[in-house]
Amino acid sequence: MKDSFQLYLRLLAYIKPYWRVSALSMLTMAAVALLNPLMGQQMKFLVDDVLIAKDQDALLRVMLMLIGIVVCKSLAEYASSVASQWVANKAVEDLRRFVFEHHMRLPFSSVQAQTSGRMLSRVTYDIPQVGTALSNAWIIVIQDTLTVLALLGWLLYNAWHLTLIIIATGPVIAWIIRKASTGMRTSNRAQQTTMGEMTSTVEEQLAGLREIKIFGTQQHEANRFADIATRLRKETMRVVRISAANVPMVQVLAFTAVAGVLYAAGRLAASGQLTPGDLMAYVTVTSLIFEPIRRLTNINATIQRGLAGAQSIFELLDMEPEVDSGTQQIERARGEIRFENVSFAYPGQDTPAVNDLSLTIAPGETVAFVGASGSGKTTLMALVARFFEIQSGRILIDGIAVQDMPLTTLRSQLALVGQHAALFDDSVGHNIAYGRQGADMSEIETAASQAHAMEFISKLNQGFDTRIGTNGNQLSGGQRQRLAIARAFLKNAPILLLDEATSALDNESERVVREALVELRRDRTVLVVAHRLTTIRDANRIVVMERGRIVEIGNHEQLVNANGAYARLLASGEDIVEDAGAGAVSEMQMFNETVARG
Repeated sequence: MKDSFQLYLRLLAYIKPYWRVSALSMLTMAAVALLNPLMGQQMKFLVDDVLIAKDQDALLRVMLMLIGIVVCKSLAEYASSVASQWVANKAVEDLRRFVFEHHMRLPFSSVQAQTSGRMLSRVTYDIPQVGTALSNAWIIVIQDTLTVLALLGWLLYNAWHLTLIIIATGPVIAWIIRKASTGMRTSNRAQQTTMGEMTSTVEEQLAGLREIKIFGTQQHEANRFADIATRLRKETMRVVRISAANVPMVQVLAFTAVAGVLYAAGRLAASGQLTPGDLMAYVTVTSLIFEPIRRLTNINATIQRGLAGAQSIFELLDMEPEVDSGTQQIERARGEIRFENVSFAYPGQDTPAVNDLSLTIAPGETVAFVGASGSGKTTLMALVARFFEIQSGRILIDGIAVQDMPLTTLRSQLALVGQHAALFDDSVGHNIAYGRQGADMSEIETAASQAHAMEFISKLNQGFDTRIGTNGNQLSGGQRQRLAIARAFLKNAPILLLDEATSALDNESERVVREALVELRRDRTVLVVAHRLTTIRDANRIVVMERGRIVEIGNHEQLVNANGAYARLLASGEDIVEDAGAGAVSEMQMFNETVARG
């Protein structure tokens, strides 16, 4: 219960900026609570003054009071509901924004360690549960608690010895609610995890639909999804069973206590110690206390779902963001890159992906990295961009260590064109302008022309305004790559990272993209990772890597004549690193698997 209280307090901190509206909501809730005993008090006057004393003026007074109480109570309930919902929705909006923004600031390794489905589940499932706990649950907890306290206060004031019977059941009810809360919290956490699995599974099945159909694994995938759906149903039903048992148990206890009070009050009235009006008022107030107790018991399941969601959200928000303590600014780099005894191993891996590597790349030089899969080529790209932190050594740009630059400064010097272009469900123009927000149309068109993309953009129905679908699925592979190249042109960064930019293309698409890349490489420092000989043979230098180390450096002709590691790679055919050797693990696979173990 202590953890739940602390968790709820942390959650309530998100409504602190809206304390004025929260205070209004609290005041209206207090008004609702105080009006309930007044309604019971009118029953005393109705019986004693109207029915027994036959006072007609009292009848009009009581009726007007009852109407006034009901009107005031209705207005207060409306105000408290609207104010509470407004505050809760503002808090949910803030939480969604904080979660998304914090996720963008997490280290690459932390992001890779989570499934995208779990992230989606946090935004689409966990946060709405928190919203419910901050709105409906908050209203019930505060308003009904105040109502119960106000009614108990009235009962204690008018017949304290009878009210002790109700109060005596409090510890038993609290124990039942506590046990139920623990069980529901555990099941709700399991529900959230399973919901994340379900979201990830659906994403995987949609992305791999062609493979599923071609390999005939529809039933296997259906069985996998059905297993997750069954586990989700079981956890949901566990919460239902606990909640369903919790409510009647509390209701039976509460009603037994109320029945005992009413019996004792009836005996006192029969002996003349209570007037008929006192008895009627006491019965009315006692009956009014039963409904808020029932609602408070029912709302426990909602609160536990919200707290489980909050716990999941806070686990993400408590993750350390990328280290960004650099202070040395640089306007535009000349493009010199120096690796000094750089070593790096992926979390959970004993063998370094990069091992004591030293290399200097001159400004404007194009350097191609080749080698078997797992030799460290892609890892070097990631280290230059500080997607991962090196364990030893230094990487310097124009003599400044990358750790000493603010991340925004460092990454503003870099442009990346990878094997799979990351495009968005937006227009062609907006996807190109992603390289530099705020670029005007003439700059976008120039970048598209430089990337040899105008030949297909001009044929689209709406030109630059054509939407390209999720991840550019309305375009061919070559067209997507040319948009990625246009984006890099528009950014105009001095250092270009090309990571398998043509490996997934057919020969004709590769030719067009390669022509665009030749233009893009001009007057820039370029690091190239490629399988195809046509992409790397015109580099100023070719660096051959094995097991994270440099084994050869030279241009194409020099390395061929040396008849060493490069020549052996060429001997396997034009796809020079296709044969990775027994047991080789690709670096992209390391990104997706070994980092997750960290």
